[in-house]
Amino acid sequence: MSQTTSNAAQGLGQATTLASGFQFPSIHNFPPFYTLQPTASTWKNQSDLWGTVIMRYYRHHRLYQLDLDDSTTNDQLFNNQRISRALKPETIQAIVEEMVKKGDAEWDATSRKRRAIIFWRKPEDWAAMISSWVFESGLNNSILTFYEIAHGENSEDQEFYNIHPTVLQKTMDVLVKRGVATTFQGANFEEMGVKFFNAGA
Repeated sequence: MSQTTSNAAQGLGQATTLASGFQFPSIHNFPPFYTLQPTASTWKNQSDLWGTVIMRYYRHHRLYQLDLDDSTTNDQLFNNQRISRALKPETIQAIVEEMVKKGDAEWDATSRKRRAIIFWRKPEDWAAMISSWVFESGLNNSILTFYEIAHGENSEDQEFYNIHPTVLQKTMDVLVKRGVATTFQGANFEEMGVKFFNAGA
């Protein structure tokens, strides 16, 4: 939105807080926020703001995949019943496209731009986090399966627990490229293995 529009949005009162504890910014209650703005500069500001809201929402709820055809997951995000406004699917798609350009999202190649992975934390950051956990836990002398990292008992209290497979694969690619780890093929994705070489990413 324009600076004037953004300033106007600040006067909308208290931001909406969901039962999950997530708090939307006040602009989420601003009706023009739900209409694709025709001016390039205004659209850039609008799409940037929406991108920030999406990443914060997905991080808070530990979500990774945005599906334009899944109305349940994103209902509270894109459909504001308080002001009777909702983003159209084509507008959501345009916002995600802008996020993709900035490296904050990636389209599922098989979905014809209907599904995307949201990178609310970059693979490089996940790589540092997982590497630190491996060495602090004394697991660097073992071959870990991708399943053990994403769903194992030892990782239940870690932020990367239940990490999306696409994000985990990109994280492993970062670690391999840095020379920190090597991966091993398995019968399926979850049975793929990784072994760490040295102390950290």
